[in-house]
Amino acid sequence: MVSRHAKWIFMALGVLGILTVLPTVTSWSDASRMATVQSLVDFHTFSIDRSVFHRTGDKVFIDGHFYSDKLAVPSLIGAIVYLPLSALGLKLGYGWNIAYYVITLLTVKAFWLAGLIAFYRTLAITPLTDRKRIWLTLALGVGSLYFTWSATFNNHSLAASWVAIGFSFLMRAREGIRTARSLFAAGLFFALAGGSDVPILAVLGGFLLYVLADPRLRTHAGWYLLPLPLTALPALWVNYRISGSLVPVQLVPAYFQYPGTPWKPTALTGAGMNRGAFLAEYAFHCLVGKRGFLLYNPLLFLAVPLLLRELATKRPFFREARVVCLVTVPIVAYYLLYSHNYSGWSYSIRWFVPLLPLLFFFLYPSLAGRLRIPFFIAFAAGTAIAVIGLINPWSWLDLSPYPLIANLRTIPHLP
Repeated sequence: MVSRHAKWIFMALGVLGILTVLPTVTSWSDASRMATVQSLVDFHTFSIDRSVFHRTGDKVFIDGHFYSDKLAVPSLIGAIVYLPLSALGLKLGYGWNIAYYVITLLTVKAFWLAGLIAFYRTLAITPLTDRKRIWLTLALGVGSLYFTWSATFNNHSLAASWVAIGFSFLMRAREGIRTARSLFAAGLFFALAGGSDVPILAVLGGFLLYVLADPRLRTHAGWYLLPLPLTALPALWVNYRISGSLVPVQLVPAYFQYPGTPWKPTALTGAGMNRGAFLAEYAFHCLVGKRGFLLYNPLLFLAVPLLLRELATKRPFFREARVVCLVTVPIVAYYLLYSHNYSGWSYSIRWFVPLLPLLFFFLYPSLAGRLRIPFFIAFAAGTAIAVIGLINPWSWLDLSPYPLIANLRTIPHLP
C-alpha cells in the first residue's frame, strides 16, 4: 500500500517530472530514435532517409537506405505516442518541440515515476518505516543520475524503470503474493529492459537463477520466462524488415561503413578488448575520474559497501545481493573491456544507469544509526549533481572533458 504521505510525495514528483523534460532533440542518440518514430508514423517506413533527423551519426546503411542503429523497442513505444500527435499536426523537428516533449513525458518520464512507485513498494519488505522508505525513494528519484536521464528520450532510463518495476514484482513473488502473476510481470519488465538495452538481459538471466534456486518459485518458472519471446518478437520482426535477417543490425560492422561514416570498425563497442595501461586509465575515468559514475552518484559510495556487507554476512537479502553482484560485475566489466568512448557525449556513463535501482535497494541500512548523516550528505550532493545534469544529459564535451563543468559552462555568463 502507498501511505497518504507517500501519495503527496508522488504527486509532487509528478509535477517535478512535468517540469524537468527537455523539449529539444540535442544528440545523435535521441535524433536517431526520433528519426525512426517520425519515419514510422509520417512515412510508414523504417528507413530514416526522409526524416528531419536523417543527418544523425547514429545510423546504419543497408541496401541503399539509412536506418537507426538503435534497438527498436523504445522507438516503437515512442511511435505509439507520436501517432495521435502527428494526426493533430504536432510534428517532430529540431528546436523546442511539443511533440518531442510529449513523447518523452509519456514514455521516459512516466516510467521514471512508475519506477519510483515500484521502488517504494519494494522497500516495504525491509525494516524501514514509511518515512524512511520515502527518503530512500527520493534518493533514487532525484539524488542519482536516474533523475538526469529521465529528462530526455533514451533507452537507459527506460531500462532502469523497467528493472525497478520488475524487481518489485519479483519481491512480491518472493513474499508469496500472487506468485505466478508476479513472476510473469517480473519477467515481462526485465525482458523489456533487456530488449531496449541488451546487456541488461543479464538481469533477466540472473534472477532466473534466483527463481530456480527457490523451491517456492521454481514451480512457476515458466511464467517468468513466458514474456521473453513476446518481447523478442517485435525486435526480431524489425530486424527482418530492415535487413532480411534476424541478426540485430547493431552487430554487423559492415552496416556502419558508408561514405562519410563517423565510425571506424575499431571504434564500435565490442570490436576489440582493452588491455594494459589503457584499460586501467579507462576504468579509472569511467568509475571515479572525469566521467566517474561513482562520483556522479555519490550514494553509491554507501550502497556498494552495504551490498557487499549483505553478501558477506548473509543478512536478510543475501540471495538478492548475490544476484545483483552476479549481474552488475559482468555488465560493468563488459563496458570497461570492450568500449572506449565513455558512452559518447553524455553526463557521466549512461550505460550503468539501469543498475541504479538494484544498487540503491541496499541502502536501506544507511537510514539507521551512524550512517544517517553520510546518507543525507551524499543525498544532497547527488541531488545537486543530478540537477546540473538536467541542463543537458548529452553534455557538450568540447566545452570541458568533465561533463559537470561542461554543463555549467552552457549557462550564460559563466566562464
